[in-house]
Amino acid sequence: MNRKELLRRILIIVFIVALIFTVYNGYFIFAKNIPDTINVRSRMENRIAIDIPMSATFSAESSRVSLMDESHSVKDNVTLSRKDMLYVNADKSGRYNISVRLLGFLNIKKIKVNVFDDYRVIPCGIPVGMYLKTDGVMVIGTGKVKDITGKESCPAKDLIYSDDYIVSVNGESVSSKSQLIYLVNKCGKDNVKLGIRRDGKNISVDVKPVKCGENNYKIGVWVRDDTQGIGTLTFIDENGRFGALGHGISDIDTGKLLSSEEGKLYTADIWGIKKGEKGEPGGLCGTINYDDSNLIGKITKNNDAGIYGEANDTIISKCQHEPLEICLKQEVKEGRATILCTLEDEVKEYDIVIEKVDHSNNNQYKGMVIQVTDPGLLSETNGIVQGLSGSPIIQNNKIVGAVTHVFVNDPTKGYGIFIENMLDV
Repeated sequence: MNRKELLRRILIIVFIVALIFTVYNGYFIFAKNIPDTINVRSRMENRIAIDIPMSATFSAESSRVSLMDESHSVKDNVTLSRKDMLYVNADKSGRYNISVRLLGFLNIKKIKVNVFDDYRVIPCGIPVGMYLKTDGVMVIGTGKVKDITGKESCPAKDLIYSDDYIVSVNGESVSSKSQLIYLVNKCGKDNVKLGIRRDGKNISVDVKPVKCGENNYKIGVWVRDDTQGIGTLTFIDENGRFGALGHGISDIDTGKLLSSEEGKLYTADIWGIKKGEKGEPGGLCGTINYDDSNLIGKITKNNDAGIYGEANDTIISKCQHEPLEICLKQEVKEGRATILCTLEDEVKEYDIVIEKVDHSNNNQYKGMVIQVTDPGLLSETNGIVQGLSGSPIIQNNKIVGAVTHVFVNDPTKGYGIFIENMLDV
């Protein structure tokens, strides 16, 4: 093989590798930047911002959904490139698909299109106390135990890990710390077979208990079976279902989302405020009234977008605001808005500015950057404090979303979640 032929082959190989890399890289960039789901209103023009590095072809898979180009002409296929708008019309509520192709033939993904008629929820802004019971017993960590002779050991080391959930002992279901302690002591010196849920999978682990005293055996794990806290109720819909917080309830030690089986919502009394400072988030100081007479709802779900459940008549009667139409994220604008929250005895509306709107899928639970501008709220709290998570955000008389997090180095600023992301759950 002469030198010229070798160079030609090398160039061909380089070209093929570059082509494969371009297609591969383009595929995953598209998959990330193109939304998995879009929510649109029926019988009106919906504009969806699309930000992709190369052109792609969008096609509706149902005659109920039509696509338009920038001239508003209805098309079977619409080709879009970087920072274009996708115009979608649908004549009937329901669920449909839009297919997306690269280079005219390579299927990238399907966008799920949720089409609905006018949908309204009641914005709340009321402080609530939350009690959440874990689904099984959550392991916080493992540690050493001292046996009856004074010898130390760690029986659960490399067998049980932080964020595991102990769901059974020798086949018997476990739902509380006290039950776990009782069943381990019941086994005595014999090995215990623990049912563990780890990363969504069920496994079995054998652990040898350590005798630490008369009828006292330990396996060397720190566990938690419940948690509680104060937050803000975001909305109640026409069926009495509520959403709150705008983010999930996580374990204070591990930072992981709690896997819960049930929970309760109670009234909460705010008696003080710790102002936020740079590097030190403030918070609402309150009391949760754990009494049946103060029970206002049942928590049925805890996930990344918030907590959800069924409200009772007591809390529904306290939410006096008129129902508002929801604002889809493509309709959210940078500029003036308000939040509803309670600092003392009543819900008040405070001024904020929506500084940034992120329509991408990169972090759907931090879709907005907001800044508190209301002099009254700044005077009371210095901005956003813990306990205000879930405060509904309102713009142009529509509910936009909810406050979720505060900027640690600037308590006047924070993040918000789109209401459609909370409702998607």
